[in-house]
Amino acid sequence: MPPLNCDVVVIGCGVVGCAIAYELAVAGLSVIGIDAGDPAAGSTGAALGVLVGISSQQPSGDVVNLRLKSLERFDPLIARLEADLGRSLPVNRRGLLQLLKEGEAETWQATLLARQAAGYPLHLLSPSEVGSLQPGLRTDRVGAIFSPQDRQIQPKLLTQALFEAAQRQGARFFFHQPVQRFKRSPDPPFRVHVVYTPDLTLSAGQVVLAAGLGSSPLADELGLRVPLQAVKGQALRIKAPNLLLGPVITDEDLHLVPLGDGSLWVGATVEFHAPQPQPTLLALQDVLARAIALCPALAEATLMEHWAGQRPRPAGQRAPILGFAPGYTNLCLATGHYRNGVLLAPITAAITRDLLLKGETELCDLEQFTLRKREEASPL
Repeated sequence: MPPLNCDVVVIGCGVVGCAIAYELAVAGLSVIGIDAGDPAAGSTGAALGVLVGISSQQPSGDVVNLRLKSLERFDPLIARLEADLGRSLPVNRRGLLQLLKEGEAETWQATLLARQAAGYPLHLLSPSEVGSLQPGLRTDRVGAIFSPQDRQIQPKLLTQALFEAAQRQGARFFFHQPVQRFKRSPDPPFRVHVVYTPDLTLSAGQVVLAAGLGSSPLADELGLRVPLQAVKGQALRIKAPNLLLGPVITDEDLHLVPLGDGSLWVGATVEFHAPQPQPTLLALQDVLARAIALCPALAEATLMEHWAGQRPRPAGQRAPILGFAPGYTNLCLATGHYRNGVLLAPITAAITRDLLLKGETELCDLEQFTLRKREEASPL
C-alpha cells in the first residue's frame, strides 16, 4: 500500500481513541485511526460503563471538574451519535445508588453541599427511601447516596457508535496494525513525521497516542517514559428475569449494572499485581457471593458469561495523562484513564481537539494532567 497522508493519526481505537477520532473528524480534520487489535478489545472491552461523575466522593478539585465537565457532554454526545447513525443507543438514565455503611454518611456531607451549590442533584436517602427506590436489596444498610443524573452505557456499543460516526465524517480506521516504529526529526524539539505498521506507512501533521497500556512501550520508542500500571478487573454477566433493577447499584467496589434485557453485569474486581490476565474462579466466586448477599434474588440467576481485563493506571501521577508529550511539538498524549475511560472520553476528545487546533485548551488546567516525569527524549 502506498504511503497514506492525513492531518492526524490516532494510535489506539478504544473508547477514548474513537471519541478523539470522531471529534477531530467533525472538526474537519482528516483522521486515520490504527489499533494493534480489534476496536474496544483492550480495557474498553473490560469496562462496566458506569459514569461516576456527580457521585464521585471528592468534593472538589481538578479531577472532579474534569469528570463533571465530561458528564455534561455525555447526553449531547449520545444525541449527536444517534442523529448521525439514525439509531438509538441504550443508556441507563436511572441514576446511580451508592449504599452506605455505618458512619459513612458523615463523610459525604462536604460533597453533598458542594454538588448542591453547583446545581447538581445528589441526595442522601434513608433505608426506607432506598427500599422504595430499589426493592430487593438487603435491609441492613444505613442509607445511600443517590445521583439521578449519573449514567451508564455499554462501552463496546458506545465505541462502535463512535467508530461508525467517525467513518461517516471521513475518518479511516485500520485494525491489527501494531506500530512497529516511528520516524522523527533528529533534533529537539522533536516532530513525529511517519508512523510505520506492518502494512501501512502513515504521514501525519499530528499524532495522538491513546493506546491505553500499549502507550508505554510506544512512548519508550520515542524516548519518553509513560508509566502505566496494569490493574486487573473481572466481572460476570448473569440473567435474573425476576429481578427488576432500575439504577446502577454500588456497594463499595461492587456494581450491579442492569442492561435492560433482564441481564446485569456484576463486578468488577480491582486487582493490583495480578499474576495472569485471564478470569479466575476465586475472584469471580467472591464477586458473585457479595452480589447475592446484597441482593438475595440473584441466587437464582443464570450465569451467561464472564470476562477479565486490565486498566491503565498512571504510576506517580494522577489520571489521566493528557497534553503534548515533553520535547515534542506534534505528539499528543491521551492515555492512562484507569477506571474512567468511558466517563472521560468526551472531555478528552474535546481537550485533544483544542490542543491540535489551537495549541491550548480552556476546558481544564492541563498542567495538572501532563506527563510529570519529563525526560529528555533520546535519539532513535
